Amino acid sequence: MKTTSRALATLALVAAALSAAPPAWAQCKLSKLEIAVRIVNQRPVGTLNLNGTEVSMLIDSGAFYSFLTPSVAAQLNLRLKSLPDGMRIYGYTGAIEARVARVEKVIFQRTELSNVEFIVGGNELGSGIQGILGRNFLSMADAEYDLAHGVVRLMFPKGDCDKTNFAYWAGDAPVIEAAMDFGSHGQDTAIRVRPRINDLEVRALLDTGAPRTSLKLRAAKRAGVKEKDLVEVGRVGGAGVGRVRSWTGVIASFELGGEKIGNNELGVDDAGVDDEDMLIGLDYFLSHRIYVSRLQRKLYATWNGGPVFARSAPGQYDQRYAARPEDIAPDDAESLARRGEASAARGELAQALADLNRACELAPQSGTNFFARARVHAAMKQFGKARQDLDEALRLQPGLHEALAIRASVRMAAGDRTGALVDLLVLDTALPPSSHLRQGMAETYVQLELPTDALRQWALWVPTHRSDAHMAQVLNSRCWLRARLNLDLKLALDDCKEAVSRDRGEAAFRDSLGWTQLRLNDAAAALKAFDAALEIKPLAFSHYGRGLAQQRLGNAEAARRDLAAARKLREDIDAAVRAAGFPVADDAPRPPAPAS
Repeated sequence: MKTTSRALATLALVAAALSAAPPAWAQCKLSKLEIAVRIVNQRPVGTLNLNGTEVSMLIDSGAFYSFLTPSVAAQLNLRLKSLPDGMRIYGYTGAIEARVARVEKVIFQRTELSNVEFIVGGNELGSGIQGILGRNFLSMADAEYDLAHGVVRLMFPKGDCDKTNFAYWAGDAPVIEAAMDFGSHGQDTAIRVRPRINDLEVRALLDTGAPRTSLKLRAAKRAGVKEKDLVEVGRVGGAGVGRVRSWTGVIASFELGGEKIGNNELGVDDAGVDDEDMLIGLDYFLSHRIYVSRLQRKLYATWNGGPVFARSAPGQYDQRYAARPEDIAPDDAESLARRGEASAARGELAQALADLNRACELAPQSGTNFFARARVHAAMKQFGKARQDLDEALRLQPGLHEALAIRASVRMAAGDRTGALVDLLVLDTALPPSSHLRQGMAETYVQLELPTDALRQWALWVPTHRSDAHMAQVLNSRCWLRARLNLDLKLALDDCKEAVSRDRGEAAFRDSLGWTQLRLNDAAAALKAFDAALEIKPLAFSHYGRGLAQQRLGNAEAARRDLAAARKLREDIDAAVRAAGFPVADDAPRPPAPAS
């Protein structure tokens, strides 16, 4: 993968000719390349032009290299080859199945690069993200992460900069300074630091690709956090296959570079693939302005004010570390829109709306700004205004496929079946077969009770998303639909078995398997599936299904106990099973007669 390095060296020469970043010092001067970043659904997104196609890329300081999704590689007709011998790639939750592709022409910040290699693999991230811009780009120079303003700057120091304080924007505010930890990684480009959690030093990776900051369970326990005090929130996925259990917990203190934050709520995950104790995620980047000095192996930062982490506990902050944010010109629509999206990601919806209102006023031709404002209106539960902005965004830019997919769902929720179908038809015609949006389209078709159309969308989505984090859920949904309709049951069984093999900790997948086996009249196998589901979680449907399996096996008393348990968990379970399309127990109440 040497081609990329040569191309980026050319880019560095171009950057050296750019204007200095103010202020400049007598002995140390900075030139810069600015990357415009929009925060979309808790993800920092920029763009690359690949072989003439604009591609939305996650700006990911946690990724060692740049990636493309398999669906985009298929869309661009890229030729794939195997990884170098012995190379294995791991994400937060497990291994990543990956290959390599070469892109003939890449345009990055108006500079054309030739024959750039990308890794192809990993999970789809949604929000229109088609790839990852990793550290082979982001670490070619110093990097300044000013994500609250929607900007990442690649900074090129020149001159005597060994002792320069690179937080040039800080004014009178004290600056957070932390040594970067390379440990046994030598010249690894990762941004690693050693914060203290409850006075325990931990090893942390600063990762813009992680929406929230999270502490590994093993590190939390070492820091004195008891598992009984954590609140389980479910299971989370990451770049690799698999999912892990996740909690939230109050951390007494987090300290980095002099800044100490008390009584904050953090995520705690049971992940253990790599040797980091902690991921410092986008929430921290949004609440700080950060300069990463490769020359000095040091991180500089100031606090933007407001909550530091994404959780809701009222933290305790040292106000001295707050630096006054730079002003944005009142007529700079693009910058206002980016700041508005960043504010929305921090939960500051009123500020976000103010900026996006102004951006829409200044640039009434930008469908992207109206789409961003629609998301803010939706977050504020102003659904009528959100729908108006979606309509305007699509009038201005009919090719905003994400907006069209959302509008189809909004129309469906509002009972506008015809409008939803029109939007879905337009999407189906416009999208490439491998588009990530087809997953959501299939779910909308299920709601519209159009199973043939749903199955067609899944058939297009599945082949190019085999490594997607949502694959197990999609397979389960497809299995469940077929089982409900008593349709292609052997295909349904294959889907359910694969869903279970991909995620053995999800009770719902084993439940779907049990109902499919009931459809196939294999009560003994269904009983085992429901047993396994109920070992994980008490589900009314699983108790009911196990009751039916016990009836078919002649175990009347066991069947009675399970049916009673199901009805205790959910009073309307008989009606729910009937509505799903399955046979009900012999003693189930009869449905009410239809009104004359």
